Amino acid sequence: MRIPWLHRFGRRSFLETTALGVAGAALVGCDDGPPASAPVELDHPLIVGSGFGGSITAHRLAAAGIASTVLERGRRWVITPERDTFCSLRAPDERAAWFSTQTHIGISSRIRRYAGVVEQFDGDHISAIIGAGVGGGSLVYAGMMVQPPRDLFEAAFPRELDYGAMLETWYPRVAAMMPVAHVPEDVLAHDAYAATRLFLQHAELAGLPTELNYLAIDWDIVRRELTGELPAENVAGDYVYGVNNGSKVQADRTYLAAAEATGLCEVRPLHQVRAIAPDPAGGYLVEADVIDERGEVLATPRYRAPALFLCAGSIHSTRLLVEARARGAMPRLSSEVGEGWGHNGQHIFMRSSLGVSVPANQGGPPTAVIRDLDNPIAPCTIEHGAAAFGYDCGCMILPSSSLNDGTGSLSWNAAAARTELRWDPANGASGIAASEAVGARLNAATAGVNAPLIGRTRNSTFHPLGGVVIGRATDAFGRVDGYPGLYVQDGALMPGITPTANPAWTISAIVERNLATILPEDFA
Repeated sequence: MRIPWLHRFGRRSFLETTALGVAGAALVGCDDGPPASAPVELDHPLIVGSGFGGSITAHRLAAAGIASTVLERGRRWVITPERDTFCSLRAPDERAAWFSTQTHIGISSRIRRYAGVVEQFDGDHISAIIGAGVGGGSLVYAGMMVQPPRDLFEAAFPRELDYGAMLETWYPRVAAMMPVAHVPEDVLAHDAYAATRLFLQHAELAGLPTELNYLAIDWDIVRRELTGELPAENVAGDYVYGVNNGSKVQADRTYLAAAEATGLCEVRPLHQVRAIAPDPAGGYLVEADVIDERGEVLATPRYRAPALFLCAGSIHSTRLLVEARARGAMPRLSSEVGEGWGHNGQHIFMRSSLGVSVPANQGGPPTAVIRDLDNPIAPCTIEHGAAAFGYDCGCMILPSSSLNDGTGSLSWNAAAARTELRWDPANGASGIAASEAVGARLNAATAGVNAPLIGRTRNSTFHPLGGVVIGRATDAFGRVDGYPGLYVQDGALMPGITPTANPAWTISAIVERNLATILPEDFA
């Protein structure tokens, strides 16, 4: 593979650009643990992470005839004929959490430490809920594919990201790989979706505008759940930890599978990246721990690659860069690295005491939303968070997405020797107030009260975004400022929000857009 940026800069100029030399290479192995072995030499790009961004990157590289190696910290989760790959929200076990002794979603349960599908990254006044495994966040997202409205998108993103092109080219390009559709009428009419119909009815009585979501879900498989041919998962609101029947469209079974089928992409699961640095010989050095499913470190390989794509998600892509800067490995990283972090204006609460019977297990994933873009406090989207309660509590979960009043950051704490997530609750005040006001309108028109979410607090987010914001810490395509051949292609590029929308579709569309420029310009 010939990389034009290396050819243009020349070897001496490139070494000056990385400005690190041998000392920086040694910094890759500065953490506690076994000494690193000699580097594994790669003649192709290395990708860290296999979620939406990593899987799309691997696929587009392969489509261009370029090989790649993908390092993924989690294990593979293969759908089996026995339909026992993932655990249930109703009966969680060790598969639910990434090396934790308790689950992080719903009512907390004690479990054994294991390489499960959900990590909770705790920060000041907030916890970020993150996917772990081959497929990343696509394993545990709800399948919701939502686009921000034009005015909010254009206010949040750099002008180089043309909204018209997003609608005409990049969102459809994602949908071609991960087909999206509304819930079919016959499914919505089924008793399992009575709670969704009640949500829509209450919104109508309150004079609030509603929409049916686009979802990346195979509804024919959901119909087999409704007939009893398959065990109830989606139709019982039990989809958070993964769906065993394959109905959820995931990045690992679409984009990444297509990349692997070419023979040009090798995925290495249970490889947890510890540190990155420029290589004095050109390209980048990456140090990883090879772990087993109980977390025991089996080896600590180093990789040398001519180009590096960070696709480990908002928290971990940002963390790797913040730590590289703090250790002196990447001193010219922009001060913007670590900044612009947000929770997508997310607030999750319940309406309870509704005065009517509500199904104990509510059909999902979330199929309907209230789009209150004219909310006088802040525009917001409120979804019916279909859930597996297991008992008739007369309540509904209402997750919302809005705007942020400010942003947080990820920064290095030298005394504690770790990267910390800093968040001021005031940054989310308007989003909370706007969504609670929608709940109050619903309650005034029908019955009910707003209540805190059982088992989780308002200080958790399923939508961690930002940290390496596009157009601020990178150029307009995710090239990291000051370090040729280093790219970020995931939720870290978002400006703390994908306003009033779940982020999966927008992240994926922007990565598709970025690669369509990066590949012809930077790789021959």
